[in-house]
Amino acid sequence: MQANERQLLPLEVAPLTSTFFARLRGQDLLRSRLVYIASSPVRVARTPRLAAQTDGDHIFKLVWQLRGGALMTQGGQTIRLAPGKMTIYRLSSPYQLHTHGDYRALMLKVDLADMPEWRRLAERCEGLAIPVDAAAHAALAALRVQLRWGSDPSIGQVEDAALELVFGSFWRYQREQLYNAPMPSERLTKARRLVLERLADTLLAPEDLAYALNMSVRGLYDEFRRYRMTPPAAFIRELRLEQCYLALLDATPQRRSITHIAMEHGFSDGAHFARVFRKRYGVSPGDLRARGKQLG
Repeated sequence: MQANERQLLPLEVAPLTSTFFARLRGQDLLRSRLVYIASSPVRVARTPRLAAQTDGDHIFKLVWQLRGGALMTQGGQTIRLAPGKMTIYRLSSPYQLHTHGDYRALMLKVDLADMPEWRRLAERCEGLAIPVDAAAHAALAALRVQLRWGSDPSIGQVEDAALELVFGSFWRYQREQLYNAPMPSERLTKARRLVLERLADTLLAPEDLAYALNMSVRGLYDEFRRYRMTPPAAFIRELRLEQCYLALLDATPQRRSITHIAMEHGFSDGAHFARVFRKRYGVSPGDLRARGKQLG
């Protein structure tokens, strides 16, 4: 418990077996805190009282599951973590974690207050069990070395490279989910496909979706309301912005200009696009493009 208080933010920890074992090893990096934990099964809770002690909602914890497993509940959502999965969650929100088996994990607490583009990716991936791809695995290996070596003159470079790799993984995961994430109804699935097929059409409107789905405009709005979705016009705009967001982070050599990206996704006015983009994501298209170069 003393090690828990030193290495992590305050938590309530209760063993789930008659015998208890735990080992924690931590290292301060330049902008984050790295902790390796191995333990017998436990129940961990960050209660509302403890969560309220977090200094802002921009502090996140990134977790690589190494052995054993865990069930994590936050905000009414439960995910299952197994080896080969990772997750990221906000420390200002209460959560519970039930571990089982020979639980081992690497955790990285990071403050994203000054990195709005990474914070947005973290929020989009928050509370999801994400597969550890090659990039995230490389980040894991680089960070584990820091725990063995201790003070390292190149620790800042290693930390930056690891974070770049991880958020590159998040970006690729989000790109896949934009097309494949389940929708609450078949009609809404078709509506998403229709919008994605006609993103460049600046005149695309809810009436076009209603016609393509063989329903009235009123019926279309009722369908979106039934599943507590944003109205159709906002749905179209959101998909346009999502695609622009991912295109701006695209690290391929043949990049299009920001204006070109805006126009091919249905925005005819570059200044208007920049305003709505910054309002939605808290970062300008140009700043996000700069981050995309680092992800590449």
